[in-house]
Amino acid sequence: MSKGARVLIIEDDPYARDLMALLLTRDWRTRVVGEAGAEAEALHILNQPSRREDLILLDTEIPGDPEWPFRVAEAARSGVRPPVILCTGTRADVETLRRILRAAFGGYILKTEVSYALAWAVTRAAAGHWVTTPGIWQMAHDRRLALPQGTVVLDGRGPTANFTRREDELARLAVLFNLAQRDLADELHITADQISKVVSSVYTKIGLREILSGEVAPEVYFEDKAVLAQFERVLKHATAKRQRAGRAHKAPDMATLAFHLLTVPTVE
Repeated sequence: MSKGARVLIIEDDPYARDLMALLLTRDWRTRVVGEAGAEAEALHILNQPSRREDLILLDTEIPGDPEWPFRVAEAARSGVRPPVILCTGTRADVETLRRILRAAFGGYILKTEVSYALAWAVTRAAAGHWVTTPGIWQMAHDRRLALPQGTVVLDGRGPTANFTRREDELARLAVLFNLAQRDLADELHITADQISKVVSSVYTKIGLREILSGEVAPEVYFEDKAVLAQFERVLKHATAKRQRAGRAHKAPDMATLAFHLLTVPTVE
């Protein structure tokens, strides 16, 4: 994939849609080519002759009319080059899973379980794997529903589970949103020293400090060779800049490296 998988987000919750777009835009493997929060809006995008997406992230939990996402999915798959359909939800629903399996969509993931690792789910699904998360997998196992061969189970819930509330805020704003320190101070009403202390703790918990000190090799965190290579390119570039300047790594470089570590899931 040149600049990564082209993704159309269909999600009625504007906050969830914005977060998905942010995560996919920041990751070098994915890019957002459209967003829709309603059926008419989604169909309008799909009817554009110039449209071209590799994958549709499809919210399956729509209050009032739960059928319209599936109508949109069928419209999308009626084209010459149908995209992969990766379904999302907030809770595991057995009837939704059965429907997804019958339709041969590309996967079913829970937003709370994929967390910041959304781009990993998208790239695996776009590459032809059937993708899910632990809650869906467990439900399928309990109901004895057979998932497609080669199913990939992504668990994106760590290391955020080990963060304090303040660390979680700073991980989201400083690493994911890449806000400058002044903006962080205004948003959280804390001093620059407090921000530095908490961000340093985040970097330690996700393993960045160990990598920078040479105690741990990046291979420990990245099984995907393409992601590892990208991380090492950023690390090499950031280290060269630090050596030329004769001082610590710059905050944007640290945030970029931390983003890769923060978003890596457990893959089974």
